[in-house]
Amino acid sequence: MPSSLSTLNLHILLEQTKTGRTVALIAELTDCRVEADSRNEALVAIQALVNDRLSQVEVIPLEVSLKPSDRENPWTEFIGMFEGDAEFAEIAAELQAERDRDDLA
Repeated sequence: MPSSLSTLNLHILLEQTKTGRTVALIAELTDCRVEADSRNEALVAIQALVNDRLSQVEVIPLEVSLKPSDRENPWTEFIGMFEGDAEFAEIAAELQAERDRDDLA
């Protein structure tokens, strides 16, 4: 028996062909692709196709435990945070100069 979802976020990719038609496809569902005369027609058609395709789908959640080495680095969200910040660059340069002095001592 299919389970219902309250929300499922999918990505529609739109592309113009050389003949001026519009291709719409669902990135997450490779078998969901339509081609139409206009952008609006393509969007309507792809939404209908997705609704039909998912009407008989059963969704079963799968939780996967990752090894510690597979987990995202907790510092990743901060990478590049101070890029272009002149004040931070000055502080970083001062810290590096202090480390260099300590290395010489």
